Amino acid sequence: MRTPEQAQDISGLPSLGMIPMGSKSSGETSAKRGLVVTGGREPVEVVTQSRPQSQMSESYRALRTSLLLTSVGAPPKIILITSALPREGKTTTSVNTAIVLAQKGTRVLLIDADLRRPSIHKALGISSRIGLSNVLTGGATIQQATVRSPLMPNLYILPAGPPPPNPAELMASAQMVDLLAELRDQYDHVIVDTPPTLSVTDAVVLSTRADAVVLVIRSAQTTKPALRRARDILAQVNARVAGVLLNAVDLDSADYYYYYEYQGKYGQRYYDENMDGSAQDSAQAISPGA
Repeated sequence: MRTPEQAQDISGLPSLGMIPMGSKSSGETSAKRGLVVTGGREPVEVVTQSRPQSQMSESYRALRTSLLLTSVGAPPKIILITSALPREGKTTTSVNTAIVLAQKGTRVLLIDADLRRPSIHKALGISSRIGLSNVLTGGATIQQATVRSPLMPNLYILPAGPPPPNPAELMASAQMVDLLAELRDQYDHVIVDTPPTLSVTDAVVLSTRADAVVLVIRSAQTTKPALRRARDILAQVNARVAGVLLNAVDLDSADYYYYYEYQGKYGQRYYDENMDGSAQDSAQAISPGA
């Protein structure tokens, strides 16, 4: 699958948008752009903080708008982000979604619920010595385990903590249910990064507690059977799947010729990261606030 339309047609789920392909994971450029290769070998770029005027950042803001409009009555509080398979961009999506939500001034908590291959602490440069696993086993309180993000004062992180021997059981425990209920009252939004749906059961178990589930797939990599299977597994537990997000889209491909041509004519000034100060101010003034 290469386009959001294909993903929507195949899955029968709404398309939440697409994220363009990001930086390469090598050399000095990666370090300058905040690219971190995590333990799960997924390059995580905190692009919404390092390059806020980029096309990728605008795509995450568009995702934010889609998510905030998915629930009738009130925006979703607990947002679970998963993928069909490993290395499709779920952690990058989780981190950047939390940041763009916090940029609106809301109080946001980002939870690393991938207790098997935790990576958010590496991407954000914080300690994971105490985290979610400690809270669920009674070894720490939520206040002791939560870290304020160095990126902005209203973004908080709950790292995974030491890997436990029974992650699936902890995700399904009464302690996890109670924890999410408590956090729902403390934060405007709680972003939960989980393992891939087709790899282990953790994401499926947690999905029943979320107000919205985002299924991340990777352009030109995720297969149609994998997407359908992930959709079916989540549907079996009545998860509230908000839709599918197509990640790592190559806008230079033939599939996006007309889209790219439109952006070239009408979006170049907005996405130009080398624009002068006056142009930046103008672009920020007309930038969508949602």
